[in-house]
Amino acid sequence: MRMEGKIAIITGAAQGIGRAIAIEFAAEGADMLLADIQQEKVMQVAAEVGERGRKAIATSVDVTRSDQVEAMVRQTIETFGRVDILINDAGGSGNVGVQHIDDVTEDAWDASLDLNLKGVFLCCKAVVAQMRSQGYGRIVNISSSSAKGTFGSLTTTAIRLPYAAAKSGVLGFTYQLAKDLAPDGIYVNAVMPGFILTESGARVRNRYEVLPEEEQQSMAAGVPLGRPGRPEEVAKAVSFLASDDASYITGALLEVTGGR
Repeated sequence: MRMEGKIAIITGAAQGIGRAIAIEFAAEGADMLLADIQQEKVMQVAAEVGERGRKAIATSVDVTRSDQVEAMVRQTIETFGRVDILINDAGGSGNVGVQHIDDVTEDAWDASLDLNLKGVFLCCKAVVAQMRSQGYGRIVNISSSSAKGTFGSLTTTAIRLPYAAAKSGVLGFTYQLAKDLAPDGIYVNAVMPGFILTESGARVRNRYEVLPEEEQQSMAAGVPLGRPGRPEEVAKAVSFLASDDASYITGALLEVTGGR
């Protein structure tokens, strides 16, 4: 188990990729704090981690609020004594489909940038002092293939323009922070998931399942590997970058897109 004895914070852990990361980290021996604004769901994930023999505490956190983020990190340190790994998975593109700049309101723009980019900044800022004092840290930021832009109507991304801007911003943030923190022994990398179908009831799957069957098939055909990805496949990539197996990798982007 390559994370034995390690302590992780995982945001956006209530469902989808975040949940899969929590389960993968438990299998690799990590204990963790799981954060999400959906408290009941994230508590269920913490219970799943506990069933696998690892310790997990669940807390409700709005990553756009610095006071809540700082409290999350304090709780982790008070409970476990350290923070080795931060996974920034909290984010989303909303629930209302908006394709054109004409229809993007200023409030919608601000909300997307706050959740998907500012939240990453606040979480990283909150853990750096502890990681620096340890001389050790692993940060993995979850971007999205939407950072490259999405053409046409076939997409599970809702309000895509600000989401693309935010997820692209996550990449620039990652590249710079990796250089800034390398002397402190803190590694910073990013993972870019592509077309990933999460579990039943999760937002992306819900948007996918309301599409006509021919559109679903067209989306899958647009992936060179010929199928959607699974959250567990993203979690494996995140686990690698968060582990000491990636001992000479920082400031990198790992795409999990099926070649798309």
